[in-house]
Amino acid sequence: MKRSPIVKFILMMAVLAMFPMFASAEDRVIVPTENWTPPVLDSLTASDEPQLLLLQVAQQEVGYVEGPKNDETKYGEWFAGGRVAWCSEFITWCVDQVDQRYGTDLMNNVFPWYGGPSTGAPFFIKKGRFISDTGSLPTNEKQWLIGSDHYLESNEYIPYAGDYIWFYYYNRSQGTDHVGLVEGVSQDADGVIWVHVIEGNNPDRVQRAVYALTDSRIYGFGTPVKRAYTNLRIYNNNDDVLALQANMETLGYYQSEAGRDSVFTLTLQAAVKKFQKEQSIRATGIVDMDTRLSIETALAAVDPAS
Repeated sequence: MKRSPIVKFILMMAVLAMFPMFASAEDRVIVPTENWTPPVLDSLTASDEPQLLLLQVAQQEVGYVEGPKNDETKYGEWFAGGRVAWCSEFITWCVDQVDQRYGTDLMNNVFPWYGGPSTGAPFFIKKGRFISDTGSLPTNEKQWLIGSDHYLESNEYIPYAGDYIWFYYYNRSQGTDHVGLVEGVSQDADGVIWVHVIEGNNPDRVQRAVYALTDSRIYGFGTPVKRAYTNLRIYNNNDDVLALQANMETLGYYQSEAGRDSVFTLTLQAAVKKFQKEQSIRATGIVDMDTRLSIETALAAVDPAS
């Protein structure tokens, strides 16, 4: 029997449930800035977390300097066959190196194949693994950490080692201008959180740098595992919508629409509104914190054998 894309998604999520792919909000011990040192990653194996494998490769590239011509690097040559502004190409090259060295399949699954910093964040948004420094996506949907009881505030998310970090230097609405890899975080005596990164093309080499979490140039973070939810509404198109479709189908409120998988359609909106009314939630058609919690509660009550 041929399975619908949503049924396939349910089966895929059942498989993923066997692995630690989701991280919830939790208290973290942040190292004092004066004591912070880069993580030692020399002894990793293919069974280690992919973001740490990525950092291992990036660490080995620290000190690389571009050639005598501006933007002349092995990363640009590998990616585009020539000279390009290469901060994103450097990270993409590192992902490819992990796949080659460890036999993993990270490219275009966990991490994006991309050059040009403005095209990386959309990959993570589509995957539901982008966290904005403002607490809202560029399209204004609010976000909250998994396990949290409130929406994210500006600069509340503290990144983890292996997160992508984006910056914008000119116009936030036009996207990002630079990207790096988070190597760790620390906190100084004044309570300021500092983000330690490895970045290429700064200005002509791969090197370490440090930014305050409140730096106005930070655009957001791409996470290797899902750490936050986002309000879902009409016309959204991402993997979180695909999961919502699967959940609403399981609860009997929705049927798969051919060619509309991962798209928040009017039909899906009507299904959400019907669910909200039956749960005595204001029927906005938006999957906010309260609605998601109600969906999760309803799913937990469904008999797995039914």
